[in-house]
Amino acid sequence: MTCMERSEIKRNLTGLELRVGTRLPWSVYSPQGTLLLTEGALIRSEKQIERLINIKAHYFQIPAIGVYTSSSAPKHVNTDRVSTFVIIHTLLERLEECFNLFLQNNDGDRFIRRTLQLVLDIQGVCEEQADGVLGTMQLIVEAPHGLVHPLHAALMCEVACRRMGKGSLERLPVVAAALTHDLGMYEIQQELFEQSSPLTERQRRIIDRHPQRSWELLKQRGVTDKQWLKPVLQHHERLDGSGYPAGLVGDAICSEARLLAITDCYSAMIRPRAYRNQVPPRDALREIFQQRGSTIDAELARLFIDIMGIFSPGTLVQLTHGELALVTGRGERHGQPPMVLLSNRLGERLEQPDPFILQDSADIKGIARIQDHAELLAMLGQVWAPMTPVPSAQ
Repeated sequence: MTCMERSEIKRNLTGLELRVGTRLPWSVYSPQGTLLLTEGALIRSEKQIERLINIKAHYFQIPAIGVYTSSSAPKHVNTDRVSTFVIIHTLLERLEECFNLFLQNNDGDRFIRRTLQLVLDIQGVCEEQADGVLGTMQLIVEAPHGLVHPLHAALMCEVACRRMGKGSLERLPVVAAALTHDLGMYEIQQELFEQSSPLTERQRRIIDRHPQRSWELLKQRGVTDKQWLKPVLQHHERLDGSGYPAGLVGDAICSEARLLAITDCYSAMIRPRAYRNQVPPRDALREIFQQRGSTIDAELARLFIDIMGIFSPGTLVQLTHGELALVTGRGERHGQPPMVLLSNRLGERLEQPDPFILQDSADIKGIARIQDHAELLAMLGQVWAPMTPVPSAQ
C-alpha cells in the first residue's frame, strides 16, 4: 500500500468548481482544517460560494482510482449511482422541507404526505444499504442538529423495527415519530447545541414541555395515527417513573416510545456539544446497556446493541500500531466488524480505503474523532458501495 502525496490533492476553491443547485463532489475545509461541508452537500446560493472563497476554503481532490464496493464487486465509478454522503444530505434536505411545511401551519395534509414519503425513502435506503447510511450519518458532524438528530434516530428505528420483524406499514408510524419527536423544541435546538452556558428558565420550560407540545402540534396539523403520536408524547418517559412529561412507569409506556428513547439517547450522546465532547459510540452503547431494566427497556437495549454492534458503523478507531481505520459494518460476529484501513502507522493517508475484517478487538487502541482527522473525509465517499439516488419528491 502506498500513500498519496498531499500536495497533489489539496486544492483551493476558486469558485469555478461550484454551481448553485449542485452537490459537492468532495468535502470542504477552512484554512485551519475545520470541516465546513461534507461531500454531497447542496450548494444553495451564490452568497454561500462567495463566503467559501473569501475564507480561502480548500478541498482534497482524489484522482479517479476506483470506488470500493466489496471484495467481489468491480471497482469502477457508476455515474447512475451516488455516494452514501449524497444520500444522507438528500434525506436531510427532504426533512428540512417537511419542517418548513410544518412551520408554515397552513397545509397540514402536505406536511403529512411529505413526511410519510420521507419515511418510505428511509425504508428504501436502509433496505439497500443500512450499514452505509448508518455509518455516514455518524460521520456527518456539520449539519444542523435539529435535522441530523431526528434523521439519525429515524434510521436507527427503521433498522431496529425491521430486525424485530415488523412489516413496512408497521414501521412507518414509528419512523415518522422519530422524525418529528422534537418538533416542539425545533426553534431552539441549534441554539442549545451551540450553547455552553447554563439553560435559561425559558429554555428549560421549552425542553420540559417539548414532548407534549410536539404531540399537540402534530395533532393540530392533522396527524391522527396513535402509533405516530404516542411515541412522540412518551419518548422521554422512563421505566422507573423518572421521565417526563407524565412520569409514566413500566407498561404504561408503549414499546415504540421505549425504542425511540434509546435511539434518541444514543444519537444525542455521540454528537459533540459546545459544553462537552462527543461520547464515543462504544461508550454510548455501554451507557445504554448499564441503564437496561432500570430506566431503559432491557430487551430493546439488548436488541439495539446487537443491531449496532460493539463498534458501530462510522466509528473511527486507532489500531495498536497507530493506523487509523473506519468501521464500515456491523459484521456477523460481535467484536469482528468489517473495516477499512485509512492511514498507515506513520499517519499517512492511503491511496484508497483498504478493506479487512477485524479479528481481535484488542487490536483497537482507542476511538478517534473524525473532526481531528478531517482530511480523511476526502476518501470516505469511496468506503461504501454507491447507492441508487433517492427518488425526486412528489
